[in-house]
Amino acid sequence: MRRNQPFWKLGLVLALIFACLSLQVFAAAEAPPKYIFMFIGDGMGIAQRQVAELQLNNTPGKTAIDQKKRLVMNTLRVNCVNTTYDSTSIVPDSASTATSLSSGYKTLSGVIGLREDKTTVTPYISEALKNKGYAVGIVSSVKIVHATPAAYYCHIDSRNKYDEIAEQLINSKFDLFVGGGGVKHFSPASRKDKRDLYQEAAAKGFTVATTSKEFLAAKPGQRVLANLPGDMNDEALPYALDRGPDDLPLPQIVKKSIDLLSANKKGFFLMVEEGKVDWACHANDTGSTIANMLDLDQAVAAALEFKKKHPQTLIIVTGDHECGGLGLSMGTEYRVNPELFYNQKLSFEMADVKVAAILKNERDPQSGILKLAADFGLTHPTESEKAQIAKALADEQAGLSKQQLNALYGGYRPVSMTFCRLMNTRANLFWTSYVHTGIPVLTTVEGVGAARFSGYKDNTDICKALNQVAQAGLKW
Repeated sequence: MRRNQPFWKLGLVLALIFACLSLQVFAAAEAPPKYIFMFIGDGMGIAQRQVAELQLNNTPGKTAIDQKKRLVMNTLRVNCVNTTYDSTSIVPDSASTATSLSSGYKTLSGVIGLREDKTTVTPYISEALKNKGYAVGIVSSVKIVHATPAAYYCHIDSRNKYDEIAEQLINSKFDLFVGGGGVKHFSPASRKDKRDLYQEAAAKGFTVATTSKEFLAAKPGQRVLANLPGDMNDEALPYALDRGPDDLPLPQIVKKSIDLLSANKKGFFLMVEEGKVDWACHANDTGSTIANMLDLDQAVAAALEFKKKHPQTLIIVTGDHECGGLGLSMGTEYRVNPELFYNQKLSFEMADVKVAAILKNERDPQSGILKLAADFGLTHPTESEKAQIAKALADEQAGLSKQQLNALYGGYRPVSMTFCRLMNTRANLFWTSYVHTGIPVLTTVEGVGAARFSGYKDNTDICKALNQVAQAGLKW
């Protein structure tokens, strides 16, 4: 027995060493991600992802028959489908759905960061991560006080209280805010209380940028509030189809945001919303939907490229809800032709501006409208298409009431909506709605802890899975 004692001791030592190594491996496997990207395509359902991917496989004049080329967001390794209903309805709005994604709680449509009583605060995953030492950035292609971005830093009973949301923004502890337009909510010239929130933000340590050049000049480690030049309504960045040389695409904004936030040694959480996908879907503008979807996808590609050098990264891509009820074919034909949208050179929003200019400046608006139709992709219109455009032009000149516009054109301007309808008919695409739908959305995930997101989930489960993976400490 004594002769076997050394072997018994050796076995015990080896067992202890193995146990310690196993614990270290387990601990390493369970370590939270250092870098977290949360991409939200507002209004982005499965069909929106599908039609954008089809466009990657098309070439002008040639219809794709497969989807061998993939959207980057569709290559992420873990998938789940999640519901989007809120406490109000199966068909939700962006305030409530973003609150579910950011806090893990359902709430009423129009409410941001509060429970159904409109009083009880729902703590955010972004706030919990900031308390853990992460740098936090909030980016959107629409104004930064809009519902989805606001649902990561603001708690308020109405999404429409933009001036008050702006006040909560400058009083937050976060490190980076980037949006398009919305200057009026920060400027004393347009605020009822005449406060200069830019000046107040600067006093609180923010570097304020109101041009693309100023934003790109910001230094890593600086706190930044960037309201980039907006579209003609100063409500968002221009659509991808309408961008000028000084307008920054979302991928470039994301790359710069990564650069700014990476100065924090404890890591960062970056929420990125592509908000104009939703706006294009409301208008049933398929060409603008596709162009902005591809913009979002390249932003996801920037995050995936970052992950190659920083494996402690988690990337989540989801939609807050579907918008428009997009169908990829209609009637009795087995076809879809998104390659036709390569011919579309401007959004419905820009078309509205140009229609107004034609009506104001041209004696014969019919010819000018037909030229504009060609820019929208409606080359060589048929007699039937010309008749529909003429009818829309007459309705435009008649000055229809709001009720008539809603009934005939979904509330949009007659000519631009007719352009959209004719392009969709040519492509054999069909939209069922001008508003949100209750269709579930697809979530794709890659990186540290991604497996926890798989399955059929509710949108609140996305936040709960992230909380678990990041060890953020939220309780429900």
